[in-house]
Amino acid sequence: MSDALSAEKAPRILLFTIQTSHPGSCRLPKYLKAAGFHVGVLGLPRSLILASSHADARYTLMARRFEPMIRASVERAFRSFRPDIVVPCDERAVSVVGSWLGPHAPVLSADLMQCLRRSLGSIETFTQRYSKLATLAMAREAGVDCPRDRGVDSLETCEAAAAAFGYPVVLKISHGAGGAGVVLCRDAAALRTTWAEFSSRYTRSKSLRRRLLRRSWFGEGHSFLVQEYVAGSPAMSCASALEGRALSVVSGMVSATTGRMGPASVTTVCRHPQIEHATARMVARMKASGFLSFDFVVAENGAVKLLECNPRPTQILHLAPLIGVDPARALKASLAGGEWTPPAADSSVEVAFFPQEWKRDSASAALTTVHHDVPWDDPKLLRAILGKRPSTWLGRPVP
Repeated sequence: MSDALSAEKAPRILLFTIQTSHPGSCRLPKYLKAAGFHVGVLGLPRSLILASSHADARYTLMARRFEPMIRASVERAFRSFRPDIVVPCDERAVSVVGSWLGPHAPVLSADLMQCLRRSLGSIETFTQRYSKLATLAMAREAGVDCPRDRGVDSLETCEAAAAAFGYPVVLKISHGAGGAGVVLCRDAAALRTTWAEFSSRYTRSKSLRRRLLRRSWFGEGHSFLVQEYVAGSPAMSCASALEGRALSVVSGMVSATTGRMGPASVTTVCRHPQIEHATARMVARMKASGFLSFDFVVAENGAVKLLECNPRPTQILHLAPLIGVDPARALKASLAGGEWTPPAADSSVEVAFFPQEWKRDSASAALTTVHHDVPWDDPKLLRAILGKRPSTWLGRPVP
């Protein structure tokens, strides 16, 4: 396949998920199809993304954790669909793809490896993108402002970092986990309690069994960091990129979250020059391609500070056209050797994410006063979202 696709040919994009209830990825088929892509989806049988009526082709993932079968499923879907771009759409998909790109990785077919390089950009920085420690190190190299942080491996190093930064501090696992593994510690007692919980929950005690069962690609040997707390408003961006160039960026200012440090549930989709500038600098430093997202905090003095990278699309992406921004169309144009220019209009739209805000508070005023992002035009997907219940990794309902 040539690097510049024919303008007359619809580029083929394969969306790859492992999590079955991921709320953002299941909205991407409609958005990408409207942008001119031919869309294939790959997920577990109960995955929401397979319920989308806008996919052109559907492929079933044969395993949730067993890496060889996950890899075989991706190779099979790749051979059948022949995508130009592959997009890992959730944390687990990002992690397993990252495990295929390391120095001791299993051998992928040459065509799939070539496609991943075109899809993700620099292979050398891809695994660093989902490490908070590595992302912040790259941010400092790129001149992007971020809070102080320190990698920690014991209660003593946690306390030393907190003493240097001053309370409150944030204790995090370095690996992205969709908003989990992030706790605000207001004092030394809270830090001690949280460290004890993290040390127990993210233990290496099952490492041998995980390696034997070929399940060690996700969350193996978590590293931790203590980060300086910055008072302000959470914010985000999502960008399309090609070979280190940010093509189009959509920003969001968060007004409600599902928990104290959890994912957004109400966000104002907007243009934000400082966030866009920081995003473009990070894309360049990472030499990234495809779709990737960043979390920020806008401090009380207006300073924008980078917190972490999500090397995948997030739920704000498909909402970009509400304000005249379109990362997917920009990527499609660039793949064909052209350029997409957004309209000059600058607007903002407050959005209640579905189902997050509805689950957070079914009586929330935002459900009726702002744009509620319900997929009314896709009844099958809507029924699938409403029918989802929390479950264990075996698919059993959580009591």
